[in-house]
Amino acid sequence: MMIHRKTLALALMIVAGAAGAHAGKADAPQLTDKTFLELDAAAMAAKDKPNELARVFGLKSYQRGSYTAAADHFREAAQYADKYSQHYLSLMYWHGAGVPVDRVQAYIWADLAAERGSRKLLLIREKMWSQMAAEEQRKAQAEGLGYYARYGDESAKPRAERFMRSFARGMTGSRLGYRNQMMEIAGAPVNGTFVADAGANAGAYLAAEAVDPNQLYGMTGGLKFDDYWKEQDELLDGLGTVEVGPVKPIRKE
Repeated sequence: MMIHRKTLALALMIVAGAAGAHAGKADAPQLTDKTFLELDAAAMAAKDKPNELARVFGLKSYQRGSYTAAADHFREAAQYADKYSQHYLSLMYWHGAGVPVDRVQAYIWADLAAERGSRKLLLIREKMWSQMAAEEQRKAQAEGLGYYARYGDESAKPRAERFMRSFARGMTGSRLGYRNQMMEIAGAPVNGTFVADAGANAGAYLAAEAVDPNQLYGMTGGLKFDDYWKEQDELLDGLGTVEVGPVKPIRKE
């Protein structure tokens, strides 16, 4: 879990004021309270999940003060439907943490982060919107469609799922076509049919069943991606209470 109660609560408070051209390290918003050792462990566990792995690399860069590298990693994670990283990018652009202050991009990333209806991320998005000038709002609406085409769930989720499937195939069987050896795959029986865990390392530390690669590739439903995305959403939205004041009227210029 990369976002914590206090981090999301702070996120709502820190969008209240605009930063300068760039935020210094001391002024940059806190994105995680994980230690480097904890992030290293998270990276080891996320080798088969491109969204989570790029997110962890981004957090490590951010904690070192390498904000440009952090933004690059978060963009990579964002193209694999990572709502955490989209949220992080929105805060970075709002405050100019390693990138120029750009409230249009900040809002677009906030809108993407809230795409699945997270109440907390919707509140952050609306707080940003309330502080944007009318011209910034128009520009965000005009440019947002292009971002959705690449980073929205409709294209980003299948991209992530293709990677996870490819990773699983690469960890099973022979790369030269041999398919007769048995492999241990993490998963469990579902209605009498074994189903592999979504994102589970197919070289499994703990396995429920041994199958040959042809069985793995032929499983109905394959990896349990619906469960994986649901779990990600629950982690993102189940992080305590956030207080938000009334939305301020948009200033007319």
